[in-house]
Amino acid sequence: MSVQEQYYTRRFTRRYPGLFVILLDQSKSMAQEVDGRGCSKADFATTAINNLIYEMVQAAKFDVGTGKRRKYAYLSILGYNDTVYPLLSPEPMDIPFLGEHQRGTVPIVRDVLDSHTGSYRQVTENRAFWIEPRTQGKTQMAEAFGAARDVARGWLMQAPEPGQAPRHECFPPIIINITDAQDNGSGNPIGIAHEIQREGTQQGSILIFNCHFTTQMGQSYIFPASPQEVAHLDPPFASQICEMSSPMPEPLRKKATAEFGLGREVAPRARCMVYNADTNILIKFLHWGTIGTAIE
Repeated sequence: MSVQEQYYTRRFTRRYPGLFVILLDQSKSMAQEVDGRGCSKADFATTAINNLIYEMVQAAKFDVGTGKRRKYAYLSILGYNDTVYPLLSPEPMDIPFLGEHQRGTVPIVRDVLDSHTGSYRQVTENRAFWIEPRTQGKTQMAEAFGAARDVARGWLMQAPEPGQAPRHECFPPIIINITDAQDNGSGNPIGIAHEIQREGTQQGSILIFNCHFTTQMGQSYIFPASPQEVAHLDPPFASQICEMSSPMPEPLRKKATAEFGLGREVAPRARCMVYNADTNILIKFLHWGTIGTAIE
């Protein structure tokens, strides 16, 4: 299936649900502290994903007839270090179910604008969480992508639930990998990524997004046009992870330009990848790769 034949125009709806698979690096290096944040990379990435799940639940509109949230998408989160393991459930879970089955709540502090005084005040509220941080072992990236392939393949082969269209008519699964380090496990993650990208739906091939997360607020490389563009960074890892990332479909390109405020258009066929992402870019990347990409 060529890039020209990949349309990626289907919206995520109750009839045409989608699948997100998030791979979260939970290796030992994720214990490093993020500059200026007072927390580890593992803590920050985990919080970002928990907040994303909360936003995805809120994005599920209520059905007038049933009073329940609409099942517009399914989510699978896999942690990986020396091995790969589900952080939610062995099978993808629909978003409304996640909204009703959080693991617990944690207090968060946020700034709220006081309409009377025009100033901000801090408010503490309890926010749901679904996954917890972990930091140990190596970075078995090939095994992680193999597990993501199996999850996506299984979801595509499943019979649709009542009222849903066949899976081959839906937007293809999106796999999002968040990592802070070079792959130091066994196997060939590039080969598995290419295998994944040969599968998909009538809407296009399965998409792979990669976000390399850093502790520092240095230069970030957002949506490079080719592996050669980042070949000078951490050779050969940066170019390898770029090679694993999907070329950006045209419908996603304009949204990427708007979401990241780059001051320039994302280049045609740019890779769905960010390298040396700081904390702000990680949050934008997660939002763009999920709610901002295919949900309406």
